[in-house]
Amino acid sequence: MIFFLIFVIILLGIDIYLRLRTQREKEEKIPKLEKGAQIPSVSNTMKLDTTLLPINWAYLIIKHGEDRGKDFKIVKEETTIGREQGNDIIIPNPTVSRFHAKIIRSEDRYFIEDLGSANGTLVNGIKVVKELLHDGDIIQLGDVVLVFKCL
Repeated sequence: MIFFLIFVIILLGIDIYLRLRTQREKEEKIPKLEKGAQIPSVSNTMKLDTTLLPINWAYLIIKHGEDRGKDFKIVKEETTIGREQGNDIIIPNPTVSRFHAKIIRSEDRYFIEDLGSANGTLVNGIKVVKELLHDGDIIQLGDVVLVFKCL
């Protein structure tokens, strides 16, 4: 019985030693930055100008339609949606009007406004003219179904 207790104590000691050593190694890999120092870039694939982006980000993700899975980041005060080239978000579907709707960002809130489209704009199955959007709302423009995500 005593040998078993000694064995368990030794195993606990080894476990604690290995955890502390791993933690120290991780801390040594993290560079220390002085006040005012620039943060080194860790990725060349995504560089964001944080002065241009709102505090919270909003996205539209196509859930049903030709470009299923495609997402659109909403960063402007007003983002127009339609099938015509002059829109910020172009959805090339014949059931989507040329200038179908627009998303308006007002402080930390987002609204969708129908622009007199032929098939209307639905939010969570209800036809709307102008509606406050919430995270997870389902938007339908013609036959195209989108999900509004706000981070």
